[in-house]
Amino acid sequence: MGNGIWAALSGANVQLEALDVAANNVANASTPGYRGDHAVFREHLGRASKAAAAASQKTRGLPTSLRYSTMDGVGTNGTPGAFVATGRPLDVAIHGDGMFVLGTARGIRYTRLGSIQVAKDGKLVTKDGDLFLNRDNKPVAVPPGVTDVRIGTDGTVHAAGEACGQLVLVNFKNPTGLDREGALVFKATPASGAPRLSTATLEGESLEQSNVSVVRGMVDIVGASRGFEACERAIDAFRDADRRAAMALMGKD
Repeated sequence: MGNGIWAALSGANVQLEALDVAANNVANASTPGYRGDHAVFREHLGRASKAAAAASQKTRGLPTSLRYSTMDGVGTNGTPGAFVATGRPLDVAIHGDGMFVLGTARGIRYTRLGSIQVAKDGKLVTKDGDLFLNRDNKPVAVPPGVTDVRIGTDGTVHAAGEACGQLVLVNFKNPTGLDREGALVFKATPASGAPRLSTATLEGESLEQSNVSVVRGMVDIVGASRGFEACERAIDAFRDADRRAAMALMGKD
């Protein structure tokens, strides 16, 4: 079997992975705080088999190296989404390069979504129950039963007019190195670097919307689908060529 079919197969696999990324972006286009992903590709050079190389050079002078494609990872688009006013005092959007620090059952995590809830014990949490933390990585809380809770532009939390804690915002030297967990939560990695205190500010009674363009997402889906179909046709062509070569050899014998 010629090596070309493996190059075409690698291209088909890459297009399937890119299709998954694009489809996930479109599915989260209306999710507040979501930042879209993009596939990062890498191309590798491989040597053709000696027989294929000799035949290529003799008949058409074709190069003896083949290009293989792989998906090197997924990067996150750091462009901020539009802010939408909600009128809810516990909704806050981040102006600038920053993320909230969360305490989860899996450890410290980070998010852009500032849709804050107040748990029964007064702790500020996400809708999934993860804790919003201060700069000491301690939960931010208000006195239980207090309903008048507001958040200042610097993250200071006021309960019934009294300051009772402060949300911390951090950023990373290389935010594309963060690992995504689900749609809205990220984990620091050696590639992202350690979190650093951010000078970003908050806008109250607002939420940041997804930065995904549905139109662009659909274009990416169509492009990946067409790319896969092209690779599929190439695979079929290589398969037919191999079959004809085998039949010719059998007839020659």
